[in-house]
Amino acid sequence: MAWRATGTVAVLLTMAWAPAARAELRETAERVAQSWREGGAAVVIARTRFINDDESLPLLLPPMPESPLGSCTTVVLLGPRGLGFHANLAGTDSDDPADRVASEAGVVSFARCGEPMPRRIVVTADSGRGAFETVVARSAKAVKHLREILPERAGGLALAATEPGRLPALPPPARRAEVAELRGRRDGATVAPRTTWHARADGSGSGADLLTPGCHVLELLAPDPRASDPPGHGKLDLDAEMRDASGDRVLARDRSDAPDARLSLCVGEDTAVEVGFVGSPPGGPVTVAHWAWPLPAHLPSLWGAEAMARMAHVLLTRHAMPLLHEPAVLTQGGSGFTAMPTPVEPGACYVAVVAVTQGAARSITLRARVGGQESIDDRGPDENGAVVAFCSGERDAVVMDVDVRGTPLLGWGLALYRVADGIWELAR
Repeated sequence: MAWRATGTVAVLLTMAWAPAARAELRETAERVAQSWREGGAAVVIARTRFINDDESLPLLLPPMPESPLGSCTTVVLLGPRGLGFHANLAGTDSDDPADRVASEAGVVSFARCGEPMPRRIVVTADSGRGAFETVVARSAKAVKHLREILPERAGGLALAATEPGRLPALPPPARRAEVAELRGRRDGATVAPRTTWHARADGSGSGADLLTPGCHVLELLAPDPRASDPPGHGKLDLDAEMRDASGDRVLARDRSDAPDARLSLCVGEDTAVEVGFVGSPPGGPVTVAHWAWPLPAHLPSLWGAEAMARMAHVLLTRHAMPLLHEPAVLTQGGSGFTAMPTPVEPGACYVAVVAVTQGAARSITLRARVGGQESIDDRGPDENGAVVAFCSGERDAVVMDVDVRGTPLLGWGLALYRVADGIWELAR
């Protein structure tokens, strides 16, 4: 695809290109079909299908040429590696495990020799969404196994794990905090004075903070228990979560297997928060490093402070430069798929950002289609916003597709900005 070499388009290298992904999937299906044809099988590749998260899709297998009694029929459903799905061979959406074949590395394969193959099956997405290809072969004997054709989908040889040895001692919390704050300063953040909270006898503890409008990072750092006198045992693994002042709503959480806990949150107004942590050495001090960025300018206030915060989060995580003007277009919608033809200026470049304004999203996809080109941002359940960048070229219209799934009465808002070239060039 011939995009102008501008900084705006550079970020699109990190976004999903649906046509390229589908082409790669089709090429993989052709590899399977060609290998089976070389073995004497008759092979048909059905049309590409697309399945959404938690969707059950009835699938009618393509008709195959008649073959002698005792011949074999082999069916392969081939999706992206990250797509988890299963096929129900009974032709229904039954939950009986005996009727189901689960995918491995994005592939489901099943065969019947000497007995009929069901013409109708049901494919159900267990995690993720995406396109998948259906390859059907008829042969006098079993065809070549997929692991010989697609070794990249079969996994590798499991080697014996080696003993990594003792982990090196961690630097003191103050030194680790300096390194973390330096990263924040390099990204343009303002660093707040550090505070210290104290763990209880079981290694848990809590503290409170007041977050001003902006995007905040709190990093909690505890001493290495092996550095105490006498030295403690085991590695340090600090986990934390942030709740609102009432304690009823989780705003951020870190349960990773790491020595330090990191909590990130954007807020559109002054917000009092409570932070709880576990995993500290008993009774020890926990250093809290805190840095923040202001909300980007020109975010729409139409949908409230929380929607502004969600837009700020998605813009800052994509490292967008500041938006210099008010949005050219504001629109809103509800749960489901919405396609919106939108006028644009030829030769201009744009950023579109969408955020949930009511309820919570299970998935959110934003796509901009300009002629035969498209850019897409597809987010999962941990996100409530998405952003795309595009240039109009010679076109005077773009089609904005918004697909949001989640809680009942869900609502979203979209802001479209005209921007200068190079919006993605500078780190934020």
